Amino acid sequence: MNVDTLLELYTAGKRDFSCFDLRRVDLSEIDLSGAILSRAELAGANLNGANLKGVKLSEANLTGATLWRTDLSNATLYKAILSRAILIKANLSSVDLRDTLLNRADLRLTNLTGANLSGANLTGTDLRYAQLKLVELTGVDLSQAFIVGASIQDSLLYDYDQNN
Repeated sequence: MNVDTLLELYTAGKRDFSCFDLRRVDLSEIDLSGAILSRAELAGANLNGANLKGVKLSEANLTGATLWRTDLSNATLYKAILSRAILIKANLSSVDLRDTLLNRADLRLTNLTGANLSGANLTGTDLRYAQLKLVELTGVDLSQAFIVGASIQDSLLYDYDQNN
């Protein structure tokens, strides 16, 4: 599907674009708030500066996508693949990132306030100066991650048994 067709359908009120193939498309600065892109193929897509508030991207493939300054607040990315994605200065506040693959992703200066990252794979992810306030990090793989300057205030890093 090309961008013009997608925008025509969105403008006409269609919101469900599940399983659509949007690899390497340029969707920069586009407003797709509230769209459903579950299981969509968005590998290598340019989503810089896009408005994706509340978008459902569960199980979507965003490998190598660029989402610089993208607003994904309140979005659902459950089990999405964001390996090597660039999310510098993105707004991921209150986002569902449970069980998401974010290995080697660039999340520098990203706002993750209130996000749920439980079970996510952040191996080698760059989280320098990211805002991780009130983030659920239970079961997260942070091996080889860069977290210098990141704020993890009031975040849950792991489950523990209070009786031991």
